[in-house]
Amino acid sequence: MTSKIMIVDNHFIIREGIKLIFESHSDYDVAYEAADGDEAIDIIKKSQVDLVLLDIKMPKKDGFEVMSFIHDHFPDLPVVVLSTFDNVVNIQRMLKLGAKGYLLKDASTETIFTTIDSAITGNMVLQNQISDILFSQNHTETSPEETQNYNLSEKELKILSRVARGVKIKLIALEMHLSERTIKPNLTDIYIKMNVSTGVQAVALAVKNNLIDID
Repeated sequence: MTSKIMIVDNHFIIREGIKLIFESHSDYDVAYEAADGDEAIDIIKKSQVDLVLLDIKMPKKDGFEVMSFIHDHFPDLPVVVLSTFDNVVNIQRMLKLGAKGYLLKDASTETIFTTIDSAITGNMVLQNQISDILFSQNHTETSPEETQNYNLSEKELKILSRVARGVKIKLIALEMHLSERTIKPNLTDIYIKMNVSTGVQAVALAVKNNLIDID
């Protein structure tokens, strides 16, 4: 079944460029466009949107306000941020609000679709570029004394490692000989132990503390 995408960006040429990218993918249909936050919220309220590609800087309501609305009223609607802003504050704020991914506008077509494919199924892919941004602000190496293991079990680490590689929940269950229904509760346990709310944050912390390898 074709998934309906909404592009939210105040620049017409950007929206047209993104639509061209999607023309070669029959799994997705750019069914909706919005040039500002108010228009985006109105469409979400009235239409069946399967995924939102969201810019940050826009007139009227900005991307943060749209993301907050989705977080409060449509928490199951996946959002991937597509922005020129690469500062850590924006990235962390969007992820905290529940964005499934954060891409820079110079991301490759392959990277865009890898992220969207994961987001549409409730998973995430953490790009090295975003991970580097999240943890480069301190410019310091974590000493052995500062590392944490968060009391993650071997099974939880195996699950998290697969999440980092973009493996979908169904395949994780198959690879680990587990029921698909048990994977999501395991992920919830991981988030609680690590005091995070998203897979991106969990993977980033795990990489920072050398708990998993995403190479």
